[in-house]
Parts: sequence; structure tokens; C-alpha cells
Amino acid sequence: MGFDLHLSAVPTVDPSTCTGCGRCAEVCSSQTLAMEDGKVSIATRMFLGCIGCGQCAAICSTGAITVQGRRFDPGDLVDLPLADRRASADQLDALLLSRRSIRRFEEREVDRAVVDRVLAMTSTAPMGIPPTEVGIVVFHGRAKVRQFTADAMTAFRAMRWFFHPVMLALMRPLMGKAGYQLMRDFVRPLIEYLLESSERGEDFFAYDAPLALLFHHDPGSDPADAHIAATHAMLAAQSLGLGSCMIGTCPALGHAKPFKAKHGIPPKNKVGLGLVVGYPAATFLRGVRRKMASVTFA
Repeated sequence: MGFDLHLSAVPTVDPSTCTGCGRCAEVCSSQTLAMEDGKVSIATRMFLGCIGCGQCAAICSTGAITVQGRRFDPGDLVDLPLADRRASADQLDALLLSRRSIRRFEEREVDRAVVDRVLAMTSTAPMGIPPTEVGIVVFHGRAKVRQFTADAMTAFRAMRWFFHPVMLALMRPLMGKAGYQLMRDFVRPLIEYLLESSERGEDFFAYDAPLALLFHHDPGSDPADAHIAATHAMLAAQSLGLGSCMIGTCPALGHAKPFKAKHGIPPKNKVGLGLVVGYPAATFLRGVRRKMASVTFA
């Protein structure tokens, strides 16, 4: 992982099928495409050049435009589902409202075909600038998830010194008051609880789930990209009858070099959220519409 922003993708226009409608130039955010004398011209007008977003190829009615580069390939384009196959607002609202954080799962495993479907839907997650710099480590099957938990506990145990009250006090000027209080009153007790529970043979980290996804990203990319991908995976799992729970302690694993090396995470990459997935052991009868901290119309 790790992409050179100075490497541009290359758009190509087939003049024999181009109608000169100009829609491709209208949606080109990098201004690589423009209309000149009724024809599409290709030039680098922004410092990044073509970013490989594929907007031009996606809007072209005749397929006259292809884009290659920045991990974008013409074969990546797919026909959009017809309008009657797309979720309505009511259907999406029902999916969102029915989602709960699941921490108890049925014994059955998740079939590989279902895992692949979740990953395929996750790949539609948007990113700041293509290509995505988000990677996923897939722990498929309870045996692998249990090993994931064991490796995470080993990592947390090794970094226990960082959460010691004396160390936190020394780091307070760098953390700020809010950061210090979060580490002292929530993160440190949580890490201790996870470790103590693990020593008793209990798993309050991955909840003995049959599937876990760990998201990581290049340090030069937007950290939100990994969170957005995790959210897509969560909703994809929900749509397939699965339940899930996001694991917010996973970013601490980004400081565990042995853990990253074992699971193929590039040394410089940052670890984002984890997501445990499986078939819910309980059926909820009601949903909750929560209130935002604030909603302001400017």
C-alpha cells in the first residue's frame, strides 16, 4: 500500500463513438477533460491530473471513454442496477433502524460466499481521492477469530505500561485535558477489563464471533476512509441477515509491531476499526432512534 499522488491515471476517448455531448467534461473534477470545438480534449489542468475516479466513463452513454491507472481498470465498470432494484428510502430506513450492535452469536459459521459478498459491497465505500488505501484483514472462522483475540491481548499486555497512571500523567501535556481524561477514565479501564476477562477465559473483545474484519490504512490517507469502509461492511452484513459490532479498541493495535507483522499489515499503516460479524443469537423486537448531540441549520 502507499500510493504516489503524482502518478496520474490515463483517460482515453474513442472519437468514433464519442457524440461530443460534453457530459464527461462536466463531471470531471480534476479538469482533465474539457470541451474544445465540440470535441473532448484531454489535458492536465490540475496538479494531480486524472485521479482515476471513473466519473467520465461512468456517465458516457456510448462507452467511448476508458480510464486506466491508479488501480482503476476498464473492467472495474459495472452496469448500475435498474431503479426498481435499488433500495427505497423506506427500505434503507428499515435496514438502519433494525441494526443493533450484536455481541452474542449463534454457533454456525459464516459461509465464504457470504463473506465475499460482504467484502464486495464494502469495496463500494467512497474514499477521499482514489485509489483507496484501506486494507482489510479477514479472520474467517472461530478458530482464526480466537487467535485474533489472543494476539490482540498479547499486544495490549505488551503496551500496558503506556496506560500506567504515571505514564498517562507524564503524557498529559501532549494529550490535553480531554484526551487525558479519556485515556484515564475509559481506555485504561477498558484495556484492563479485556485483559482480566481474557485471563478468565472470556472474550469481551471479539465476542467469540465467527468472523472478524480488521481495517487499516496508509498513514498518508484520510483516517475516515477506513471508518467509512467499516460502516459499509456493517450495513452489508446487516442486509445479509448477519449481526455485527464495531470494535473501537483496535486502533491501539497500530502500535503493536509484532501483531502487524504477523497479520500482513504494512509497518507504517495505521489500524482502524475492527468489525465482528455473525448470526445474532437473540432477536430484537424494537429499534432505537437516537438523538444527535446537536442539529443546526446554518
